[in-house]
Amino acid sequence: MSSFRDFNAENKLRIPLSSYAAQIIESDCMNFDKKKATLLNSIILNYYAYASCSISLRIKKYQNELALNLKSIDEQNKQRIINELVNNKAKELKATFSKRVPADVNWQITLNKKVKELLTTDTYTSEEEYYGNKPGHYVRALIEEYSLLPYYQREEIVFSTFIELIQAATNNNYALKAINTKGNTILLKPYGIESDPFSMYHYIVGYTINNRTKDNTIFEKPISIRLSRLKELELSTVHNGELTLQEKKQIISEMKSKGVQFISGNNSPIKIWLSDKGISKYNSQLHLRPEPSKVDPEDNHIYYFECTEAQILFYFISFGSDAIVLSPQTLSKKIQNIHQNAVEAYNTLLL
Repeated sequence: MSSFRDFNAENKLRIPLSSYAAQIIESDCMNFDKKKATLLNSIILNYYAYASCSISLRIKKYQNELALNLKSIDEQNKQRIINELVNNKAKELKATFSKRVPADVNWQITLNKKVKELLTTDTYTSEEEYYGNKPGHYVRALIEEYSLLPYYQREEIVFSTFIELIQAATNNNYALKAINTKGNTILLKPYGIESDPFSMYHYIVGYTINNRTKDNTIFEKPISIRLSRLKELELSTVHNGELTLQEKKQIISEMKSKGVQFISGNNSPIKIWLSDKGISKYNSQLHLRPEPSKVDPEDNHIYYFECTEAQILFYFISFGSDAIVLSPQTLSKKIQNIHQNAVEAYNTLLL
């Protein structure tokens, strides 16, 4: 029996990894709110078809591309050239991805049903000749390759099922039922998947359906939810998911004025004092930076904003004493409490 088909009764697989890859996986477990085995199973299932280390798949694609590009050559010479180029490509990929380098950690994971089925297909087992009949070595190459990708692409891989569902719902005017990591249920008409200006994170953007306040008043508005904050997502057959022209215009306007990250919040007038160092930080740190509505003409250290409190909190919290929220008092108090709690935690741990 092929070693790639031969797993133990518990469907466990040992994966050797570099310390860097292990750190990335542990970080993604926290950022994506997933257990290690769940995350690794998702990576194997969602990334194998696209990974460079899936040598047999890359060779097959390369072979097809060559056949299309060499149409003008007679059949006998074309096949000889293709065979030679494909063999060279296979050697190159094998030298790159199937190296047996020492591992810093050894993890053992339980394969879920879908991954087990994938790993025992002919498509997958065709990788065995490149990885010495060791499925763990192939999976290691896959995880190591994943760990070198930027965060945005890793998020796209892990949440590819959500992305496909959102795209299908958007194209067919289906409503969606989302449950976030806090356990809150949100019904929405999907507008689509959007990213922040620096392409760091994916967000589902849409328009809420039957949102209710504490006094049971219904309100509907544009909303954005970061994919990694979603726990569950499914189609809703009860509600119409087609956005009106006015709703689309409102979503576009909100994204333009607030940024996709802060669509769900309401704009508020906010007044902040910045030290000289704070002004320098503000001028140099572009990510998530809110644009001021004006700077006080009599005191250029005072900035006025019309934006969400969440954006102010995310952007200025790292400024410390170089950015003081003067109003509203509720936001000023919230930031004070955050810094005070940090000071108390340091004092407790360092005493």
